[in-house]
Amino acid sequence: MSAPAPLRHTVVIPLHDKRAYIADTLASLAAQERPPDQLIVVDDASTDDGLSVARAALAAHAHSLRGCATEVLALPRNVGPGGARNAGLARARGEIVSFLDADDRYRPDALRTIGDRMRSHDLELAVLGFDSDPPGERFPEPGTLDAELHALTDDTHLLPAPLRAAGHPAFLMGRASNVAVRRRWLDGLRYHTGARLNEGIDFWYRALRTIVARGGRIGLIETPLIRFRIVADSLSHRPPADWRALPPPPSVLRYLDSDDVDDRRLATMLAARWREHALSALADDAQRHAFLAHHAALFARVGVPA
Repeated sequence: MSAPAPLRHTVVIPLHDKRAYIADTLASLAAQERPPDQLIVVDDASTDDGLSVARAALAAHAHSLRGCATEVLALPRNVGPGGARNAGLARARGEIVSFLDADDRYRPDALRTIGDRMRSHDLELAVLGFDSDPPGERFPEPGTLDAELHALTDDTHLLPAPLRAAGHPAFLMGRASNVAVRRRWLDGLRYHTGARLNEGIDFWYRALRTIVARGGRIGLIETPLIRFRIVADSLSHRPPADWRALPPPPSVLRYLDSDDVDDRRLATMLAARWREHALSALADDAQRHAFLAHHAALFARVGVPA
C-alpha cells in the first residue's frame, strides 16, 4: 500500500526592510527536504530594496523550488506585520499554512516534520519549537510545560487543554511565527492590523478557540524547527521613544471582561509580559511612571500589580 501524499504546505513571508536577511530566509526554504508547495512573499512597502533582493533570491533558487508555486506581492503602502500576513493568507491554497518572518530560517527538515506530525497525529494546529541567533532564547524550555503536555512521540506532544496552556507564562505562541495550522480553520480569521506587537498571540488564540470548540487536536513539536534572529532594530526590540508607543496587547483588551477563565488567564499573562517589557524598554523613570499611571486601572482589572 502506497504512503499517503504529503499535505500541501503554504508558507507566507511578510517582508519589511529586511534586505540583509531575506536571501538567507529564502535559502532555508530552498534547502527543505520537502519544499513548500506554495510560497508567498509579501513586501510591506520596504524602503531598503529588500524586494529586489527577494526576487533575485527566488530566481537563484528556481531549480530547488521548481515544484513550488512562488508569488511576490508588493503592497503599495505599509500596513504593518498583521496586514502583510493577511494579504498573504488571502492567497494561501495549501492544506497547511505557516508564516515565516523575513529574518528567520527553517531547519532543513522543518516542513517535512510539520507535515508528518500533523498527519500522523491528526493535529489541526501545531506550535513549533525554536531557538535564537545569537543563542539565548529557546522554546520550549525543558521542564517548564510538563503539566500541560501529553507525549505522543519523543518530540511531539498533545496539548489536552490548549486554551489553558496558552496562558502559561512559559508558553510562546506566535513568537518567531512558530505555528502551523490546517488552512480550513483560517476562513474569515485575520490578524489585528492596528497592532505592531503581540498580534501573533491574538491571532493564534482565536484560531485555538475555534478549533477547541469543534474538538480538534492541538500539538507541540518541541524540536527547534525555526532559528530566529534577535535583531536590535526589530519591532519587539526597538526602544520606544515614548510610553504611548506601547499600547495594550490586542488580547488584553479583547478578553479584559471575558467570563471565560482561560481568556482571563491569557489576558493576565499578556498584561504582565507587556508591563515587564515596557519597564525594561522605556528610557527613563518619568516615562515608566507615566506608563504605569496611565494604565493603572487596566492592570487592576486583570490582577497585575501596577
